[in-house]
Amino acid sequence: MGASNVLEGIDQIQFENVRVFVLEDLPEEGQITLVDTAFDENGEELVETLRSEYGTVERVILTHGDHGHHGGLAHVVEAFSPTLAMPSDETKLYTHLEEEGLDIEPDVAFEDGDLLEGNIRVIQVPGHTEGTSALLLEDRNILISGDSLDGADRGGLPAGYLLPPPALFNDNHEDAELNLYNLLEYDFDTLLVFHGSHVFENPKEKLNDYLVEREWNEWDPRTD
Repeated sequence: MGASNVLEGIDQIQFENVRVFVLEDLPEEGQITLVDTAFDENGEELVETLRSEYGTVERVILTHGDHGHHGGLAHVVEAFSPTLAMPSDETKLYTHLEEEGLDIEPDVAFEDGDLLEGNIRVIQVPGHTEGTSALLLEDRNILISGDSLDGADRGGLPAGYLLPPPALFNDNHEDAELNLYNLLEYDFDTLLVFHGSHVFENPKEKLNDYLVEREWNEWDPRTD
């Protein structure tokens, strides 16, 4: 297991069912930010990879409360003692940490619209979970989905397109779709996902096309 490069300064570490992202030179030059921590069973391997590839981790950002995105947190905290940023309104996440006996409090509890150090804008898309948070690297117009979106090939469709997670995995599937309009308020030309293939060509236009073709009519926020 090792890290692979996605874009300049952005690597991914791929596990069987999920990946995590490593952001270099964030929040400051020479520092490392880890986005999500995979499953608990991935924790030891994650730490080994991080240590061998980067030496240490200064910050962890958790995007939401699914176990596959925070399960390895205890391993990472024990190994590196990073600062921790996570959604303030993600009840599932706080409940899971408490149930797992982890006495871990965030250094930064963020909300929709907050700007994290390193010019990372939080865009919350409730529905998959209560506080599912996408992360926009504003300096580069790169959006990290936070499970608000998957690569379409996760569902057997062609790569290069986007879909919300399957209804089975969403707390409220209708909200998970409708709240995707939140993303269209921002500019991005690359979209990185945790499941399926990333979208490097026209992701915002493809997302807009997907939403236009839905049949919610009076629920379309753009008709207000």
